[in-house]
Amino acid sequence: MVGKATTPVHYYLIHLKGRPIAALLTQGERNAKFLAIMEATDLETRLSASETWGKRLVKDAEQGLTPMESIQRWRGVASEASVGGIPAEAELHTCTDLVELDQLLNPELEPVEDDLTRLLQDPEHLYGRDWGPLIMEKVETGYRIVAQSEITYLPVRLGGTVIGYLWASDNENARWYIPRPAAGPPAWRAERWWMRQAVDAAGRDLSPTQALRERIGLPEDPVGGRIDPADQERTAPSPDTLERIAQGTL
Repeated sequence: MVGKATTPVHYYLIHLKGRPIAALLTQGERNAKFLAIMEATDLETRLSASETWGKRLVKDAEQGLTPMESIQRWRGVASEASVGGIPAEAELHTCTDLVELDQLLNPELEPVEDDLTRLLQDPEHLYGRDWGPLIMEKVETGYRIVAQSEITYLPVRLGGTVIGYLWASDNENARWYIPRPAAGPPAWRAERWWMRQAVDAAGRDLSPTQALRERIGLPEDPVGGRIDPADQERTAPSPDTLERIAQGTL
């Protein structure tokens, strides 16, 4: 960013079923992290992969490996379901900083300078640790982003197109946004906007359904879209069911 010194990032691409899904990276002498490619997998896979790679990085640090030694040790290790792996022939890439890497991995997502660093610490995007004290970097929104039981949901529209669905569960204190892939890049771009809305709503002590309903009828945001008051609330057995609805497979 303007006026701030940058620290180069070195990274390998993690592949799952033949396609890149994330980067395993180092920045300087202290950081080793996982950064997801947002459109490569669904939310559940991203969370599973980030958790597994995060645990691996912590264990490497406990064993005394440097960040570079840690990411290099995983090159050539067999890929696992929902986790992926780094191919043996993978090249070590370098870029200017985390902001540039995020844009390389997620070119369709528009960066928001004021809070990009904070967003990158969210477990959906980044799960890692500083080499030093054993501290996992996470940002608590106040809501969970997964649920196992029934949810309430509403479509999110941008122009005349449904780009995704916003869901809530008071029972599990959970709220999240699911992109609709058929809507293209705008569906994924809106995910960050709704993340910021969730942080704001949780900070005002709104329940998940209150946070969902307060957006009904508000003016359309050029990135996040709007919730149309003409749309009726619906329920689904779980977010997994809603994700299949968003993908058009149900």
